[in-house]
Amino acid sequence: MYRHLSYTIALLFCLGIFSCGHPAKDEESQNAIEKLFERGENSALSHKEREASIDSAYTIFSKFDNDSVTRFFYRRATVAYYDLDLYNKSLSTSHKVFDMGVDSKDSLTMAKASYFLGISHSEKNHNDSAFFYYAQAEKLYIEIKDKSLLGEIGLSKAYIYYDIGEYVQCESQAIKALRLLEEKGSTIDLHKCNNLIGSALLGQNNFPEAIKYYRKALNQLDDLAKEGYPEETISNFRASCYNNLGHVYVKEQDYAAAIKIYREALASDQIRSTLPALYAKLQSNLAYAQFRSGNYSGLPQMFYNSLKIRESIKDRPGIVASHINLGEYYASKNNMALAISHLKRAYNDAKQIGSNDEILTSSKLLSEIDKKDGAFYSEQYISLNEKMQNAIKANREKFARFEYETDKLLDEKEALAKKNTYIIGASIIILLFVAAIFIIYYLNSRNKELLMIQEQQKASEEIYQLMFEQQSNIESARTEEKTRIAMELHDGILNNIYAVRLNLEFINKKADEGSVIKRKEYIKELQNVESEIRAVSHDLSRNDIFIQGKDFGTILRFMITSQKNNFNTGFDAEIDPTIDWDAITNTYKVNIYRIIQEALQNINKYSQAQHAGVEIIQKENNLTVIVTDNGIGFEPEKAKGGIGLRNLRKRADALKGILTINSEIGKGSVIEVVFPLA
Repeated sequence: MYRHLSYTIALLFCLGIFSCGHPAKDEESQNAIEKLFERGENSALSHKEREASIDSAYTIFSKFDNDSVTRFFYRRATVAYYDLDLYNKSLSTSHKVFDMGVDSKDSLTMAKASYFLGISHSEKNHNDSAFFYYAQAEKLYIEIKDKSLLGEIGLSKAYIYYDIGEYVQCESQAIKALRLLEEKGSTIDLHKCNNLIGSALLGQNNFPEAIKYYRKALNQLDDLAKEGYPEETISNFRASCYNNLGHVYVKEQDYAAAIKIYREALASDQIRSTLPALYAKLQSNLAYAQFRSGNYSGLPQMFYNSLKIRESIKDRPGIVASHINLGEYYASKNNMALAISHLKRAYNDAKQIGSNDEILTSSKLLSEIDKKDGAFYSEQYISLNEKMQNAIKANREKFARFEYETDKLLDEKEALAKKNTYIIGASIIILLFVAAIFIIYYLNSRNKELLMIQEQQKASEEIYQLMFEQQSNIESARTEEKTRIAMELHDGILNNIYAVRLNLEFINKKADEGSVIKRKEYIKELQNVESEIRAVSHDLSRNDIFIQGKDFGTILRFMITSQKNNFNTGFDAEIDPTIDWDAITNTYKVNIYRIIQEALQNINKYSQAQHAGVEIIQKENNLTVIVTDNGIGFEPEKAKGGIGLRNLRKRADALKGILTINSEIGKGSVIEVVFPLA
């Protein structure tokens, strides 16, 4: 019952893998496709609107050439159709993706497409086709040494074996899947795998082992709670496990244990509203366990209550099971008329839905109690049982053939690869001589190019240093001029005004009232002028201090944040505001600028990062420059011979600093330079 959820998770996982690192398509068409996909994946819209959006996106990208971007769009459409239960469209799109993978020799795309085909066929109950494509996907994943989905594929194959009644094969396949899933640590998949193994063991009447695996599945529900799964979901899982355990106890005829565990399952109030089919099954199974134990309390009403729920939700397999239980119950009460009536209803309904197990059960019971038509039902039982045994045998041979054929295809491919190896080997020897000549020519050309690049860098550094020296001279002249003006204002004009004010105050001692008032106004006006000039003087001094040390930081910040590349990387700059750039020599500034510039150039060329940042920190007498990105990373040991890294080391050595490079494939990179300022 959890297979659909697992498939969806697996599909989204696949989609996450494929969405990394696509080259840009035509921007307008790619944006249009993206918007259509967003609508198609919006659960708030109607089913028809979502389907129409995906169809429109399909119409656009189906005209594109077969490249990685186009294949990605097809895979995304496959997932979208699957989530809308449009399995025919999902199958059609998956076949297209597979063919494109074959044409482009993209084994990973072929493997993913095969898995999508298996999942879609499973949802349509096409066990034969589903098994074939699962087997094909499994072989392709093994061939490319990718174990990411082998556990899920093995579990899907085990489900098919269980559906056709091959319990031994189911157990074997599920145990293989369990080992792979344990490596991934997916609790939900481990829970489902243990649950399925328990069911396979129950099918083999291995009751103690079945109980052991069902208990393992129950214990893993505690881990699901720790991982944040909703309590409602965990409660439903637990009820399902309890139902399975109860079935084992009924098979063992330990009816007391079965009754206890069914009651524990029914104690949850959520089951009836969230999973009415499971609730009805638990109630019916509880009634059956009581009936088999000889406890008729609440019977047959419990059977009828379950039947009523099943009829209300149109649970046809459940309705058949309820009629069989009622038939058995009334037969034990010697009410043969009612017993036969319920069993015939079960038999007819089971034939309509093609449920062979229920047809066998009902026909066997009718052959024992129906005196009138017992011979007919006995014949039906024997005939169907024989057909089912033959079908199981045919399926066993068919699935074994699938495994063999996929192995054979891979063996033929390996044989052809070996044959091609000899041809390729001879060709390589011939080509090596030709290549050697071109390599020598290329290396000579490359050396000349490197010398030119070094000369250009040297010239650029000289120009940049001259720019800094010129900027420094300009700033010095500007500062000197501001200081001179401030001194003139303070020491000359202010002193003169101050002297005038004193004279006016002295003259103001005259007794003429009009003169006194007039002079006081002059004095007040002179005081205002004095305050204004003093403010100008102070402002000039403050502006000079404010500008000091911030020009080079502004240059760096603009250089970092204005970077652009094909990966749409976002660049941040964090520069310690306490750094006194005026106190740092131009030689240091040039090397700092070039170190950052070289690191950013490497990010723009190779990183494929979503985010990059530069941080400059001063601690005591050391300056630290840190450049980080979250891109694809690289192996420093293999790349240490590159020109860019050599230049970084040379510049770090020029500053008597220490260069550290930390990077791993898939985990981004960190470049750090620490050097003393003294």
